Amino acid sequence: MDFLTNPNTSGLGVAGEMTSQQLQELQKSLQAGYGSDMAELQGGSALRIQSLDTTLQATVQDNKHFALFNALAKPKATAVLDEWSEQKSIGGWLGSTFNTQDGAAMETHGEYQRMVGKVKYQTTYRKIPIVLDRQNNLSDPVALETVNGTKQLLSDIEFGLFEGDDEVLPLSFPGITKQIEDLGSTDHVIDMNGQPLDKVDPVMKAAQTVFGFGNFGVITDLYIPPSIQTDLNNHLDPAFRVALDNTPNSIAYGTHVRAIQTSWGAIATRNDVFIRDAEGYLKKPFEVRNPILLEVAVKNANFKPAGVTAVADASGGASSRWNADRAGDYVYAVTGINKDGETQAVFPSGGAVTVAAGGKVVITITPSAAGSETGYVIYRGRQDSASTELHDLREMVRVPKEQSGNTVYEDICRAIPGSTSAYALNLSAADHAIAWRQFLPMLKIPMAAVNSPIIPWLQMICGYLRITKRNQHVVIKNVVPRSASWKPFTNA
Repeated sequence: MDFLTNPNTSGLGVAGEMTSQQLQELQKSLQAGYGSDMAELQGGSALRIQSLDTTLQATVQDNKHFALFNALAKPKATAVLDEWSEQKSIGGWLGSTFNTQDGAAMETHGEYQRMVGKVKYQTTYRKIPIVLDRQNNLSDPVALETVNGTKQLLSDIEFGLFEGDDEVLPLSFPGITKQIEDLGSTDHVIDMNGQPLDKVDPVMKAAQTVFGFGNFGVITDLYIPPSIQTDLNNHLDPAFRVALDNTPNSIAYGTHVRAIQTSWGAIATRNDVFIRDAEGYLKKPFEVRNPILLEVAVKNANFKPAGVTAVADASGGASSRWNADRAGDYVYAVTGINKDGETQAVFPSGGAVTVAAGGKVVITITPSAAGSETGYVIYRGRQDSASTELHDLREMVRVPKEQSGNTVYEDICRAIPGSTSAYALNLSAADHAIAWRQFLPMLKIPMAAVNSPIIPWLQMICGYLRITKRNQHVVIKNVVPRSASWKPFTNA
């Protein structure tokens, strides 16, 4: 080679000696660099060992986010039809035992109602390729996917605890909202009618109701979304911020509202991200939440509503909450829903609907040809917004599908799109007022790989929400937080 006889080698006849120019070229060729496209790596970059961090950095829900499920007692259900008796009274009335010296006592007895809870079944199917399990990419793909499956099941449970509705989705269990509304008591459902929950008055009212005669309970916890917590922190009178733990240092500028003191005990505020509001994407139309759900909505075309009409009617009746401030033009859209998710949205023909004060909007939904939807989700836009962009609409209400014919819903403005709820609950262990009844613990069932090199398994949990004392809980609904960026009305 040249370097053996080249005088620039300082007369050394050692194989491998280079000129300074050759050395610089070699050094340049061996620089690793920061390129990440494997097909274009050259020189030293091609020799670089690929760095795959075995610690997965994930921004998904964790165990701490299943706040209510973690707090509930979890007694075992002994049958898929779980029965108990709900006692409504001890019998008689106040003053009914007074009698004469030898008078006949009035016969009476306690009032009971037989209750039946249906265990619901939740499953998720998971699999990974055997090759993925063997290569150096994730620390343990099977373990990771098992955790993902667990979180998926718990996410559905946590959401269902608040908003489950077995009339719209028959395979789900009824949640707190459904069970308390079915109680038929106006005292146990406080309607904020589009106002923020930034004062203690509604919470005090709930505590008073539950403590009162005939209910005989206490409110221990207030489950709220972060948006309501922000309103309480920013707008609640500082006079309510007392040191509940008798530690003066616990009160400082900016101290958040962690409990509300009442005459019947302190009610702790519990933030739960599964309580939906307009701030996140969970109340946006299904197909615009992310690209994966758009694919699901397209696949669900077979149960997409065949047609939707929305017609304004001037006679909304005494129950109408379409006042002068809320009258105006509104855009509606409807999706079909069943266990497979939602369909793409259908807009009523004719565009925006003009609703007058005291009126109503009659929405008529023609079922799909398949008729396999179990309910419908109705979305509504903001006041006087002519936008038909789906991202500018929010979920207003879910309604069950009529068994035959069209489904008709009358919007009298008692369901506020984009609103949220607060749940004042009695979680006292001594009262046994609410629990998650679990028929089977969470199971991981290995499956057979029939015709492909995969590791498949099924994860399953069986249970339901049992509220044994419905009159010891209160739902505060139709809350529109001050901090909400999407407001249903221009004057909200």
